[in-house]
Amino acid sequence: MSGQTALPIVPQVSDDLLEQYALKMMRLQEHDTPLQRVLHEIEQIAEKESVPIIGALEGRIMAALIQQRQPAARAVLDIGTAIGYSAIWLSKVLGPQGKITSIEIDPLRAERARDFVRRAGVEEQVQIITGDFFEIAPTLNVQYDIIFQDVMKHVYFAQDAGLALKLLEISVACLAPDGILLTDNAFCMGKVMQPSQYTQVQGIQAYNEAIATHPALDSVLLPFRDGLWYSRRITEGLDSNQPRPAAGETIP
Repeated sequence: MSGQTALPIVPQVSDDLLEQYALKMMRLQEHDTPLQRVLHEIEQIAEKESVPIIGALEGRIMAALIQQRQPAARAVLDIGTAIGYSAIWLSKVLGPQGKITSIEIDPLRAERARDFVRRAGVEEQVQIITGDFFEIAPTLNVQYDIIFQDVMKHVYFAQDAGLALKLLEISVACLAPDGILLTDNAFCMGKVMQPSQYTQVQGIQAYNEAIATHPALDSVLLPFRDGLWYSRRITEGLDSNQPRPAAGETIP
């Protein structure tokens, strides 16, 4: 039986007391800026309206991981905008002239995201495209330094478990050498631990096994919140006969 219903949304704040303490310490580092105020507003709206977002602590962890990569990111792909929370977090780690392309299938959410991005003051850095990622992907002629993928729990993926593997292969093809692929919801709230009737979970299980053994990626699954894959594209996994442009450059 294939489950076609939406999966539960992961709470922004974990019930783990140590994660709550870490979040409290992170809040002490925040500064009162327009961008930070917009992030706080989105957190409140997402909690009230059950909109899935990564939450403040995961946003900070992602930013810290990305900042370890040098040079700073020039081209970033955000798959699954929702209402703009992750895109705004990613804007914090862009290099000079850096750009984020963020893709959202829901036009109402995409429009709200554009408003939040504008109010956060990063509209020059963030382009939000409305549409189906699989239809948009062939038009993406840029190699990305960073790709954040946060869509596999969406009911869209209940159509076919194979879509998750297709998503992985497209993401790897769009990733520059030494680029970073971040994948959220690898644990699917623990549902990946046993056989599941839900097609989305079956897809995530297949994705997890594929990314763990992918020859072009060096990956680690971070046991934080709902599971976050951190994967770096390694040159050993590249097709030596296929020339690849540097990140941010177009593909001929």
